Amino acid sequence: MDDRNFVTALARGLDILRCFDRPGMELTVSEIARRTGLNQPTAWRLSHTLVACGFLVQALHGAGLKIGAPALTLGYAAMEGMSFPAVVLPYMQQITHQTKASTTLTVWQAMEMISVQRCDGEVVLLNQPIGGRTLMTSVPSGLAVLAALPAQARDVIRQQLHAHRPASWPRRVDRMARAQQEYDKFGYVIHQAMLEGQYVGVAVPLIFAEGDDIRAWALSAGGLTTRWTNQRLHEVGEELRRVKQFLEPALAAIPPVLAA
Repeated sequence: MDDRNFVTALARGLDILRCFDRPGMELTVSEIARRTGLNQPTAWRLSHTLVACGFLVQALHGAGLKIGAPALTLGYAAMEGMSFPAVVLPYMQQITHQTKASTTLTVWQAMEMISVQRCDGEVVLLNQPIGGRTLMTSVPSGLAVLAALPAQARDVIRQQLHAHRPASWPRRVDRMARAQQEYDKFGYVIHQAMLEGQYVGVAVPLIFAEGDDIRAWALSAGGLTTRWTNQRLHEVGEELRRVKQFLEPALAAIPPVLAA
């Protein structure tokens, strides 16, 4: 990163804390090094510092480390009484400020994506109100969620979509196939056929899946076709993918009542 104010050691320490993304998780220094890509001595020194500051603690049994009270306090303070859209909003505002894109947070329900929150960029879409519902295969957010859902859930939705609009199914199958390839390769999905070809967008899925508990959201950004090159779409897609790394652990931590 070309930023003189960026403190690499601090960023690496925060990367270590982000490894503990499930309640009660215990990790050895070797596992931390593997997850972060740090060499073993660096991972050990940083972990030792975090233990000394109380942000990590030794597990009661074995050689593992666990999240300590100061880190838990920060998490509780950040999440207390917050819904998932409230957690996402500052990141949406940041993306819109940096890229001038209109960013939208949507939530998956049945075969549709429901618009929950939006930050308007250089283009305001008057026909895309908050609460508006769109078939999943018509927007990048829905295509991204379909590409990332567990296989069984995805197959059920595909069957429902087929039954819902059988005449357009071949076209939608091609669209889903392209989206799956893009997601597998890049981690985001681009869709360039919205509003009669006037609008393009890119989206990342935000998914928590544990057994039957599946919560799927998507964060998307876009603009006018005449102003958005393919390169720009990929640049914004990379930024969305970076933000996704911060948001998915929060989705796992927020109870379903607050997440919906």
